[in-house]
Amino acid sequence: MPKTSRKTFLTKALYLVTSLALLERGLGFSSEVRAENKPSGSIPEGLVPVSEADPTAKALGFHQDAKQTDFALYPERKEPSAKNHFCKHCVQYTKLNEGWGKCNIITAGAVSSLGWCSAWSQKT
Repeated sequence: MPKTSRKTFLTKALYLVTSLALLERGLGFSSEVRAENKPSGSIPEGLVPVSEADPTAKALGFHQDAKQTDFALYPERKEPSAKNHFCKHCVQYTKLNEGWGKCNIITAGAVSSLGWCSAWSQKT
């Protein structure tokens, strides 16, 4: 087996680490999603968060945290134009407080303002 020089080893290791860092960040997309904060308001009294296991929520690919979206099933969510696609910007969303609201489609409880589902439609 041929010996590898220290210089070659370090060069290849640097390329590998750089490549992995770029892949992990999704070429900038995930850092934009991470920039959003967690819902700041507490959930309104008498309401519970919509369960992601709820049949309607599951059928729509709903997540209380948009960065948990299955990008394999919903590749449009990964596009740069979708960086502001959150429940709080959806026509179906009615704000209850800073962090929570009601959805006209997923009615089983409160949804996070930073959530997302495939029924998302721009509020005008």
